[in-house]
Amino acid sequence: MSRARKTPPTAPESPMPRLGPRLVVLAIVSALVGGFFTHLWLRDPAPLLPDPAPPETPEQQAAVPKGSFRFYDLLVENEVAVDVKPNADRPVDDRQVFLQVASFRSASDAEAAKVKLLMMNLNPVIETRGDWHRLIVGPFEKRREQFVIQDQLVKNGFQYLELRR
Repeated sequence: MSRARKTPPTAPESPMPRLGPRLVVLAIVSALVGGFFTHLWLRDPAPLLPDPAPPETPEQQAAVPKGSFRFYDLLVENEVAVDVKPNADRPVDDRQVFLQVASFRSASDAEAAKVKLLMMNLNPVIETRGDWHRLIVGPFEKRREQFVIQDQLVKNGFQYLELRR
């Protein structure tokens, strides 16, 4: 036989829920935070830097800048010339700089890579030594030209080797 289940008796609904400890803590924290922000709002702002004393002597008065000035004006007016002497310990390297872009065993692969470099507006030269065919770009008159071409090679997926001759 089966028994009928009894449902537990429910408490009568109260008009207001019971205040728990969480609500009390929340009220205290809210009051503290509100009081802190009110204190910040009502306090007098203190000056960040004290006012400078007025100049007393005529020399000090003459040294006070007139009007407004900018950092850039001071930078140009106070430019310092520096004599740079080459370091006697290191000899000046007067060799020309080249970039070796690729090296192939077959001439047909070297020609195919040369076409890719020509499409990038570079003027590669195929240099053959023994069984190797090397693609070389250069010489460069200025280091800036070299850096621009190095950047262009890297962006297009080429690796390079710097040669000095």
